[in-house]
Amino acid sequence: MTKRDLHQAAKKAGLAISWQDAFGKTHRTDPDVLKALLQTCSFGEEKKYPTLVSVKVGESICLPINNKGSESFLLKHEDNTQTEGKISPNKDGVFQLPPCHKPGYHKVEIAGTEVTLAVAPETCAALKFRDEGSRAWGLTVQIPALRQSNDTGIGHLGSVAKLAKIAGQEGADALMMSPLHALCPLRPERCSPYSPSSRRFLNPLLADLRTCFPKQLIHTVYRQHPEWAAQITERTAEKLINWKAAGTLRFQVLRVLYEKHIRPSPPQEMLSFIQQGGNALKNHAIFEALQVSLKTRGPRGDNWRLWEAPFKKPTTPEIARFAHLHQEEVGFWLFLQWLAAKSLKYAASTAHDAGMSIGLIADIAVGLDPSGAECWAQQDGFLIGASIGAPPDQLAPKGQNWGLTTFSPQALQQTGYEAFIAMLRAGFAAGGGIRFDHVMGLERIWLIPDGGNSNEGTYLTMPQKDLKNLLALESARAGGIVIGEDLGTVPKGFRSRMAEKKIWGMNVMWFTKTALNQFLPPAAWPPTGVAMTTTHDLPTVAGWWLQMDNPAQENSSEEHQEESDRQGERKALWTMLRDNTAENQDLSLPPVNADGAATVVDAAIHAVASTPCPLMLLPMEDLLGLTDQPNVPGDQKLHPNWRNRYPVTVKNLRQNQDISRRFSIMNTTRHKK
Repeated sequence: MTKRDLHQAAKKAGLAISWQDAFGKTHRTDPDVLKALLQTCSFGEEKKYPTLVSVKVGESICLPINNKGSESFLLKHEDNTQTEGKISPNKDGVFQLPPCHKPGYHKVEIAGTEVTLAVAPETCAALKFRDEGSRAWGLTVQIPALRQSNDTGIGHLGSVAKLAKIAGQEGADALMMSPLHALCPLRPERCSPYSPSSRRFLNPLLADLRTCFPKQLIHTVYRQHPEWAAQITERTAEKLINWKAAGTLRFQVLRVLYEKHIRPSPPQEMLSFIQQGGNALKNHAIFEALQVSLKTRGPRGDNWRLWEAPFKKPTTPEIARFAHLHQEEVGFWLFLQWLAAKSLKYAASTAHDAGMSIGLIADIAVGLDPSGAECWAQQDGFLIGASIGAPPDQLAPKGQNWGLTTFSPQALQQTGYEAFIAMLRAGFAAGGGIRFDHVMGLERIWLIPDGGNSNEGTYLTMPQKDLKNLLALESARAGGIVIGEDLGTVPKGFRSRMAEKKIWGMNVMWFTKTALNQFLPPAAWPPTGVAMTTTHDLPTVAGWWLQMDNPAQENSSEEHQEESDRQGERKALWTMLRDNTAENQDLSLPPVNADGAATVVDAAIHAVASTPCPLMLLPMEDLLGLTDQPNVPGDQKLHPNWRNRYPVTVKNLRQNQDISRRFSIMNTTRHKK
């Protein structure tokens, strides 16, 4: 292949032959990188006509159907009304239908072809407020970190419901949760919620038993298995989550409950759920059952790409035979998805009943584990053979490789965006909205060939018009807001384009600075994003103040230099916070100790609450004044990523004076008119 042919093929596939880094330097993509990615991005024979065309309300509808003469068309709207007529192609051979003013998924019949017409509103759903003139506030929570009695060591959606009730009664409008995605049940220790096996289905370890089983029945089951008693007590009391032990225990409990109380006579509600889930749900359950069956084969058991050929695809006769012979095991995993979905529905209704104007917000991970269930079920739909990540920037000079794959743009277009729509609907099932991880992926994503270094990649252009239209349409249908995680290398003009769609960005205190690198005063924060003190990947306020956010310090000279730098940063932060603090308070620089950190946490909450941002989201870690952040990116040895638990049980939150004071700060500042 000549250089010219290579570049033409790359452009056709949406791969950038050159790109600009965060420092403004232009790079040419290595030809070997382009060749490797072209193999991954290749798709089967394209369909003659698109299966879905998206437009905005009132926008002209262009159908690229290669007929020369006039054609009759029939537009069937979702509400069962119809529009029909006759049109001729323009000089470019494109049929242009009259604009449609009804949002929804409609059907167009023309030239013997049926095309889905997705008509989207101009923007995503608007924010909802308790009172006119007020600004909303809420919390962000790592679900597994939540603690309550006899929870077997992992927080779950029952704890989310309790937290939503308390927070809603205290004045909160939203509760943004860590991802609920299905992970690898065979390996509970692979616990990052951002490395999902599937974004369509849920992590059963987060299910709430009490949404299906009476409390007394659960306790009876515990008594019938006395060997569990010590484990439950030990796991529940642990400071850190022991994912392997706690996950295994939770699954043992779930199996006994299923075998004794569900399998003999499945509830009709569950049977209806399974029927509605269709082949996608069935394939997910078969995959989970296959993993269990193959677990004796070591690492082969949880990676379908290492399975024997007959099991590598869900459509083989061997898979059908396996599902028939293992109906009970498949049924167990179907039950778990029903229980998890039922748990989420209950938590969402609890948030609404507690007065939250927005409710629960789900987090959608940017990609998928290529060895997981969803990639097995839809192998042509994802770029298996490449990883997504980020090019080198200020935060990660070597770039990032997340070990995840993403949608194939060609597959999305050829399948009517079915997988993307299903992912969105799973997220909006939380009721209040979604946080879209690495939202820049709606326009472009950094793609790395398998085995390549983080900086050995290039950008892949995504079909952004369709993706944004579908996001707006699904948001409006669900009545859920959209928050986009827009941290990192952001394309020029991207945030303005997000704002036009009412996709809220993220204003994080650590990054919201002036051109001179000073902390931006609260009044000057851009109102197009949600206001946050920090995120799960960044230091907590107390941890930063006490300089407990760098576990990788190597020697005393570096430590001394970093402490000197941090003291200057403390003064800069306190200058901003002090200027936003009430006059009758002590404005001197707080000491670098626990009391000083608590003072800074309060001041930071007050400052972020004072911003004009329509929604403020406070992480539970800062509400509790904790020093440890949930995750240190890239640090798997020195920091217990995704293992921290909150030190106080959910039901005892109101008994903590610090928490009550911080609730009051947010209510007073956000809800005043």
